[in-house]
Amino acid sequence: MARKTTKPTSKNYFEKIEDEAQSKQSKISMVLGVLIILVVGILIFNFFNKNNADLGPAQQTEAGQDVSPESLPGKYTVKEGDTLFTIADKYYQDGYQYTELAKANNLTNENLIEAGQVLEIPKLDIETQSLATGGGNTTIWGPKIEGNTYTVVEGDWLSKIAGRAYGDIMAFDKIAKANNIQNPDLIEPGMVLTIPR
Repeated sequence: MARKTTKPTSKNYFEKIEDEAQSKQSKISMVLGVLIILVVGILIFNFFNKNNADLGPAQQTEAGQDVSPESLPGKYTVKEGDTLFTIADKYYQDGYQYTELAKANNLTNENLIEAGQVLEIPKLDIETQSLATGGGNTTIWGPKIEGNTYTVVEGDWLSKIAGRAYGDIMAFDKIAKANNIQNPDLIEPGMVLTIPR
């Protein structure tokens, strides 16, 4: 007669420890997974619900009215295609005042502004504006040139001379044409230039 063999129903000691360890690991893994999902969810929620007050003035996007040039100081929302130069030109009738806008908004790179940014537009004092536009006897490029001729000195360039003569460094081509200068970068000390008025 054949004897029936039965498998032992009880696990040996090592198998029990192994099962228990796997059970604890799966519980820990599940708890850690839930915590990770919860943290990621909170971060995503906070990112999309960020309060504009937490942003600096140059990054805030408010749906407000732009200040008019007569009502400075105030705020201006950058539009598509704007540059600090064009904004300064709009508010100060002098695009070269863009440095004042960069300073007022703590911009480290004045070429990086984006549509929707809200900029502080400070009111400039009369002295700052007149220096840039050539008011008074001096400009930011040096003493104002009021005569019809100018003798070039060491360190001059046509843009600087145009700024001193007209308050606009981009008017250098007017001087170049009046003096038949082919290369505006090549002027020498002692040259006498005609300053067309």
